[in-house]
Amino acid sequence: MKIFALSDIHGMYEQFEELLKFWDRESTLVILGDLVDRGPDSYKVVKHVLDLKRAYGEQVVLCMGNHEQMLLDFLADPQANRQFYYQVGGRETMASFARRLDEPPSNSFDLAARVLEVFPDEIALLQSAALFKVIGGVLFTHAGFDSSYAAFSETTPDDLLWIRDHYLVENKTPYVNVFGHTPLPQIHDSADVWCSADQKYIGIDGGCYFSGQLNAVLLTEQGELVQTYSVKR
Repeated sequence: MKIFALSDIHGMYEQFEELLKFWDRESTLVILGDLVDRGPDSYKVVKHVLDLKRAYGEQVVLCMGNHEQMLLDFLADPQANRQFYYQVGGRETMASFARRLDEPPSNSFDLAARVLEVFPDEIALLQSAALFKVIGGVLFTHAGFDSSYAAFSETTPDDLLWIRDHYLVENKTPYVNVFGHTPLPQIHDSADVWCSADQKYIGIDGGCYFSGQLNAVLLTEQGELVQTYSVKR
């Protein structure tokens, strides 16, 4: 079995659709979170992933990203979380949901309540996302794990969503870690897929919203990189 993995779509629906043309529908599809925020079509991205889950079941794996967590936190308590969430791309996400409402509320707090009421399946999809996924010899995470430990299970949930620079420390686990979250231009001055010298880390976040490039990788269950794919704006 092979695994097709991508991450950090950030509402860039057209690039997402184009990249999925490379998925052969026989491989497992793993999406490493950050479906939402910043880009213009977060709702369409979430709905497409929901449709894929309904069609392919467990063959489609969704991991939680920090932006999914921020969206869920906002919906749970918009009064406390609106200011921060809207500063990191949430305004665009809520606007994309609002466009699907017949009479969208002008108040962002009322809009949060309407989204929970009208889109329960889409929100449930995000709530059900895994913090990580292990397939064979591959550890899939949104951000990474605390690489100061030899067991990734020592990592806190927050670090799985938010950690930076973990790939600078030797991966002492038995797994190849495939991660997003950190845009690749911050790792090696390119939006292309990056592999560490020992092949124990693979970074795939092309920074699509900023760079215009969305990446995917095709892997074996042992973590061997078979092929890389990218689409650009």
